[in-house]
Amino acid sequence: MTAAFATLLGRTPGPDDDFFVLGGHSLVAVQLAERLRTGLALPLTGLDVMEHRTPRAIAALLDTREAERERLAASLPTARTRQPREGTVLVTGGTGGVGAFVLRELAARGRSVLALSRPESAHLVAGEGVEVVEGDLTDLDGLRAAVGRADAVIHAACTFTRPEVDVAAMAAMVEAWNRGPFVFVSSVDAYGRPAGPRVAEEAPSERPLSAYGQAKLDCERLLMRAAGTEGRGGASVVRSPIVWGPHDRLRDQLRWGATGLLYQAALAGEPIDLPRPGTAEHAWYGAPWVHAAALARAVGDCLENPVHGVANAVSGHVAWPELADELTRLLGSDSEIALVDRVHPDLDHRWHYASGRLATALDERPGEDWRSVLAAMTGDARR
Repeated sequence: MTAAFATLLGRTPGPDDDFFVLGGHSLVAVQLAERLRTGLALPLTGLDVMEHRTPRAIAALLDTREAERERLAASLPTARTRQPREGTVLVTGGTGGVGAFVLRELAARGRSVLALSRPESAHLVAGEGVEVVEGDLTDLDGLRAAVGRADAVIHAACTFTRPEVDVAAMAAMVEAWNRGPFVFVSSVDAYGRPAGPRVAEEAPSERPLSAYGQAKLDCERLLMRAAGTEGRGGASVVRSPIVWGPHDRLRDQLRWGATGLLYQAALAGEPIDLPRPGTAEHAWYGAPWVHAAALARAVGDCLENPVHGVANAVSGHVAWPELADELTRLLGSDSEIALVDRVHPDLDHRWHYASGRLATALDERPGEDWRSVLAAMTGDARR
């Protein structure tokens, strides 16, 4: 681990030297995890590096995961030799924030599940009614085999940083898909940057698209071209914005993802500059969001009633000043918030997305308002 730090950071650390103090940042964390994952088959993500930060802490995390993997290897049946029950749903991404809520929703509906997972993460998805299938998005043969065993598919996994892997995985899954419905959890990033402030469901994508958004769009097209052919069922593309919910992965995204600029500034008590409404001739800047439980309900409904196209899953929209005010309050921050006549690239979002097709599933339930879910996500911020 020390050698891997040294290769990417140019400095040889001690066992307890901090990744960020050594000059690391989020992109280097992803590169470090990728190097260790592909070169040594070590189960790490960039978020793991950012959370554990020292060579000793990361090595301890790996030891824990290896012990868990060995325990599970002795206790779990061999997934590929078992016959799944009729109506079984294959779920990818079950170890992530969205996938975890999808698994809970399927359990509540009494559905049998095949959950795709790496061996070291199997304990995160194993449970009553869930059969673990070993694999990941780079294991194309494993993906094909898993899809072939299922009566329905929910594809919620994503690399976030390797679009070519995401597209190749979708192509392999669609190739093996031969029956039942297929639900793909996509992103509003697939719309690109529309000219107007309001975006209808299935509105055309407008350039420029990010690499992430383009990969989502490419995956959607692969799926929709195959839907309804050669025995395949209906397809549903569920485009979601930022997902909020009480789950470690979703907390990581709040802290380091699209809202990371605001979160980290509030946590550090630093000034927060936000674009004034009307800047660059746009009346509103802020974030669309969806509660993870509402998204899971929408995905579950699509299994039973495919939308045969694109639907948006959006719980609401919150302006940057409202979000910054709430974050500073929740984090006990003394950050000063100012409205300025410029737009930081991370805050250049000014679209509202319609979400009528899945409105019933998205209806707000107790505790699903944006303030409540943020409170649940930030409660351990200073630990």
